[in-house]
Amino acid sequence: MKIDASDRRILLVAFSILAITLLISAAVSSAGDEASQYPSPYSASSGGAKAAYTLLSQIGYQVEHWRQPPAKLLEHGTSTVLVIAVPTENPSSEERQDLLGYVRAGGKVLAIGSNTISFLPHAAVLPDIPHFARQTYRALVPSGITRDAPRIAMTPALYWRPDDAASEVEYGDDGHGEIVSFRYGKGQMVWWSAADPLTNSGITQESNLQLLLNSLGPAGSRTVLWDDYFHEGERTLAESLLASPLKWSLLQLGLLALVVLFTHSRRHGPVCRLPQTSRLATLEFVETLGALYERADATELPVEIAYERFRHRLHRKLGISTSDTSEQVVSRASARLGNLASECEKVLKECESARYRTDIAVADSLRLVKSLELFSEQLQIDSKNKGEK
Repeated sequence: MKIDASDRRILLVAFSILAITLLISAAVSSAGDEASQYPSPYSASSGGAKAAYTLLSQIGYQVEHWRQPPAKLLEHGTSTVLVIAVPTENPSSEERQDLLGYVRAGGKVLAIGSNTISFLPHAAVLPDIPHFARQTYRALVPSGITRDAPRIAMTPALYWRPDDAASEVEYGDDGHGEIVSFRYGKGQMVWWSAADPLTNSGITQESNLQLLLNSLGPAGSRTVLWDDYFHEGERTLAESLLASPLKWSLLQLGLLALVVLFTHSRRHGPVCRLPQTSRLATLEFVETLGALYERADATELPVEIAYERFRHRLHRKLGISTSDTSEQVVSRASARLGNLASECEKVLKECESARYRTDIAVADSLRLVKSLELFSEQLQIDSKNKGEK
């Protein structure tokens, strides 16, 4: 099928818009991934945590995004584990107390990152400056967290005191702790100094995946609540999607749908004849026709037209033949005419004679036409009374 010039221009503009949108989407997406400050479960970049989130769902864990404040945790129950991975917002004193109350009642928290120290009931950190290079750490004690995970690989961001009596240092070296757990009330808190074992690039290193599973507990024992509240605030799912690169994909699909709809409607839409509006209004037509009669000095023509129309209506409405004389017409319609019968007969005779006169005055012509209209109303044969078109 041959494409005409107008369609080619439309397609060219549509593809240009699509190409520009793709470039913008790629730039924004890559910039967003590079600028991400935490292992987002939506991100597939090396520092994201999409692989961990997806894997947990596939191996039997019930995983949910948590976008509500800590005060709502107890309403959700204590058979849950809250994962706070490198939060970008610090908790308020009220939020911290609500979080500790949840753990005290039997909940579990996996706090990941050096900035989660403010979430813990106490901190025993060392002032040593970490090397910020990925290192391998061994399990220091046999426990449920170190089971089947003798070594892990992570980049230290903070060190925990290995001699802290209030906690149990699970992984580290001789002078530094990296993975810590401790009981608090009826619940438990687990702290990681860095998020490497959770990220897309680090989950396959050493026994990092096993560490994640041990920290969460067996599949089915607790619902995993993946915190988004301390990263995005109390956002809805729609707001989170709009803040992600997904909105550019939706924009592309919308533009493509509009282009397809536009081109389809131009080719396959219904063909309608354009309405032909009259170039003259009704009143202008009457004035034009009157001026034509006036220029031709044809004063008998309006009388003839009005008389023929009157006789046609008499025949159509009352059954009076058009060949009847004036006396016969008045005789048959006398019951309706009443006192106007004699005058009607006189007017009808004048109209019959005026048809053959060319010297009838304008005033007489106008009088006769008006009289015929009056008799039409009296006889109720006017189109306004009977609905004649």
